[in-house]
Amino acid sequence: MPRINAVSFHEGRSIEQICRLVRDCGFDGLELSRPPFYTKLCTPGLRRRFSQWISQLGLHAYGFDCWVEVDPYERFEETLAGLAQAIDWAADLELGLVISHDPWAHVNAGRRAGECLEANIRLFGQAGARAAQAGLQLVLEPHPDTLSIDPAWASDLIDGAGEGLPPNTIGILYDCCHYGVGHPQAYVECIGTLGQRITHLHFSDGDAETYALHLPLGEGVLDLRAIVQALLSVGFNGTLTNDLYNYPLLEDGARRNAEAIRDVEIELGLH
Repeated sequence: MPRINAVSFHEGRSIEQICRLVRDCGFDGLELSRPPFYTKLCTPGLRRRFSQWISQLGLHAYGFDCWVEVDPYERFEETLAGLAQAIDWAADLELGLVISHDPWAHVNAGRRAGECLEANIRLFGQAGARAAQAGLQLVLEPHPDTLSIDPAWASDLIDGAGEGLPPNTIGILYDCCHYGVGHPQAYVECIGTLGQRITHLHFSDGDAETYALHLPLGEGVLDLRAIVQALLSVGFNGTLTNDLYNYPLLEDGARRNAEAIRDVEIELGLH
């Protein structure tokens, strides 16, 4: 079931346009994003109708990239409330998992890594408990400008926040593009450090230089074969979404990418 994320398509398109375009490009799964889905599907009735409609269209929705602004230092309760609302929204739609991130560098504002770790464990531990109650996973997506791009720091965060929760309630999202930029010489080795903490993938190619430029498979410099082999070596058994965020020839890239993503799913045993 090749799946692509809606955030790649969100600019200037309606929910109907996004869903129909995704289907027409050869994907049958869609990872939802905050714009436009969260704001438009604002009542339980609308969410129920959307679930019916997307099924009739031949699509399956899984995952929610919630885009909550994370600040566990000065805005802890506000951040936790935002994550809780996102979790409840995803539970209504039976989306399986919610994607967040740890604070951006400017939010960390020069704090020591250990201090940041303690605050984030507290925040995501409470959010993870809420996700577990809702029957969802919570996955954290490292970016080149977040502390979690350091696999050792991220491992400590996942282990600490997940303590006392059901297994795999909290995991790491491995985004090929992000790790290629954050660790241009060691993005494959990061998989070995993170191990089975990796529960979700954003799979794409990248140029290992440009922030958030997710390329169709084969159009960048990343060793995607080595990434797949590393994932197999750590026993990855999570889920996968194609990511083409910021690719300028989006529809063309998605059409050319669908079959290649299906092949990666099969090789990882996810199909």
